[in-house]
Amino acid sequence: MKTTTFLAAFALVMLTCFSCGGKKSPATQQPPLQDSVAEGAALDAEEPDTTIYGTSGEDFGMSTFNMITDKGDTLYLCRTAEDGTDGQIYGDLKYGERYALTTRDHGQAVGVLINLTQLDKKLKDYTIKNGHIIVKGDTIDAKQLFR
Repeated sequence: MKTTTFLAAFALVMLTCFSCGGKKSPATQQPPLQDSVAEGAALDAEEPDTTIYGTSGEDFGMSTFNMITDKGDTLYLCRTAEDGTDGQIYGDLKYGERYALTTRDHGQAVGVLINLTQLDKKLKDYTIKNGHIIVKGDTIDAKQLFR
């Protein structure tokens, strides 16, 4: 009985140790992206814009999002951050559409994701800075636009 309990505990510890992280081998691992500024951050004029632009790829599902950036990089992101909060997604998720993105968790999770293809149908003269939609100097509530 003690041997069975010991083996079960050992197997559980080993499973926990080796299943966490899901790291790639050092040869294929890219350095993590710097976290982008997300909801609630001040829009300081001197603060650099960390928004990433690109087109959604084919490999996204219920809990992930895949995007090919305008620079040609392919991002595979979780929609839920390490702390359990979901990324803020405005608009539909469709293959081949354009998006603006900020990240969290060292570039591993979606911070704010805005469907630019849909936004272009609603607004014409706008800019995006750190996941915030700005029209004529005013920050627009994305929740109102994408109801």
